Amino acid sequence: SDPLTQFAVVFAALIHDVDHTGLSNAQLVKEHSTLARIFSNKSVAEQNSVVVAWELLMEPRYEDLQQCIFAHGSGR
Repeated sequence: SDPLTQFAVVFAALIHDVDHTGLSNAQLVKEHSTLARIFSNKSVAEQNSVVVAWELLMEPRYEDLQQCIFAHGSGR
């Protein structure tokens, strides 16, 4: 299998529900939450999980991991 596909599957599994508030997307939209506004009321919790996880991955302390993932330079 393609290494990028393998990374995507593992990354998706690891970040699933990162920073989840315990509220459904529908409830976040209904309450006009900040996250709902940021993500235009679409897949609010999921998009937030991706952003939080990606920001964490991009921290300098994970530089070794970044180098393994990104064959040509930074993924920023």
